[in-house]
Amino acid sequence: MFRKDMHGCINVPACSGHNIGKIALIFALNNMGNEEKNNPDNRDAVRIHDSFPLKYNIIAQKEYEKKESLFISRRTVNRSTGKRNEADAFSFDWSSIEEEEDFDPVLIKILLHLDQKIDIVLARQDEILKKITSQGDEEDIYETGECIDISGTGVNMLIPGNPGKETLLELNIEPPIHPAIQIIALGKVTRVCPSRDKEESGYEISVTFTAINEDDREALIKYIFQRQRELISSRKKSDPSSAT
Repeated sequence: MFRKDMHGCINVPACSGHNIGKIALIFALNNMGNEEKNNPDNRDAVRIHDSFPLKYNIIAQKEYEKKESLFISRRTVNRSTGKRNEADAFSFDWSSIEEEEDFDPVLIKILLHLDQKIDIVLARQDEILKKITSQGDEEDIYETGECIDISGTGVNMLIPGNPGKETLLELNIEPPIHPAIQIIALGKVTRVCPSRDKEESGYEISVTFTAINEDDREALIKYIFQRQRELISSRKKSDPSSAT
């Protein structure tokens, strides 16, 4: 029987049988009431236990309000605010030179080709500088925790210190998946408790996503179901008797 945890999230158990690629979602839906089935939020609430590094940063209310609408309206990959390349100011209309008396088509073709190559080099240089800058900024602002479990609505994670309940966080989520995805969202701490693992010091915190783009959320949910399929397959291989 499916049960929801204290955060209202559905914990999907390991199971076996045929069509394991679909079994997690089917089992979840079959165990919901009619009212729950008609609620699209149930898909978001499916939660899996997973462990991978998760970056976070405590932010103030003012910074949260500044970022909230952007994080909701635009996907993480579309939030670049890079400046327009200053070289664009020196663009030249090569078609006008054809009116010159000493027009040399071959020379102009060579110059045009070189001009295009320079544009490409400048554009790539700009991309490299952005990556270097963003990596440097990331190293400066983000702390690293460990994911405990995750859903489309939030995450439980282990971090070194106690941030306090109601603390606002910026989360940088990069699940171990290929091709790689990056999801940067805002959230609020709803629960804090000392680590229940005696071998792990720190605090377990529950974070609810409060500002996340829906396409980013969908990418995260797809990862969750893919990861669930991998876990089911792994358990099936390690315990052949479960296939019966």
